[in-house]
Amino acid sequence: MFYFITIASATLLIALLNLLLDGLWSLYAYGEHLLFTTLGVAAVIAVDGILAFILRRLPEKWFLPEAKIFSVGIKERNFYRKIKIQIWKKHVPEWGCFTGFHKDKVQSPNDSTYLGRFLLESNYGVAGHVGGALFGYAILLLPFLRPLTMGLPIAVVNMILSWLPVMVLRSNTMPLRKLYRRSLEREEHQARIEKDALASVPEPASRT
Repeated sequence: MFYFITIASATLLIALLNLLLDGLWSLYAYGEHLLFTTLGVAAVIAVDGILAFILRRLPEKWFLPEAKIFSVGIKERNFYRKIKIQIWKKHVPEWGCFTGFHKDKVQSPNDSTYLGRFLLESNYGVAGHVGGALFGYAILLLPFLRPLTMGLPIAVVNMILSWLPVMVLRSNTMPLRKLYRRSLEREEHQARIEKDALASVPEPASRT
């Protein structure tokens, strides 16, 4: 709901800004600006969707659970704590409905396979949102949009709304990686115990 209200409000205000800059006060002129602004918003959403489609076709090894490029340092983690991300992140939509894997809650904290998939999807999400924030500025090239008073404000709003889920996903990366490593160690330890137990079972005596 927060995103819908933000996008709708920004669309109305950007159209109003251009109306005021033109010095026109007719409903028709406002409707025209509103139409072009809405098309610009639709275009930037399309850019986000196309980028997500392309990312899903890149090698999965680039987005593995502990890929170095997606690492989060202590300073970054502390920054998320400082801005109290745990309080307001509930207002940022989670897009798991498009991938079949929801990332709003850890369902199996002791399952390495599940946690690995969680981190993989999180890395895809970070890459997609960062790319969307940057490539959203491509709408400045659209001929029907005024680059400075329509295209640029739309791109800036898109960048902000894209960066919020990036912060949410990255704020979860460090604790998720710890859970992932612990689950792997636990499963490896259990596998060794079972292997040793099997090795200690005496072989049946052969018949002569």
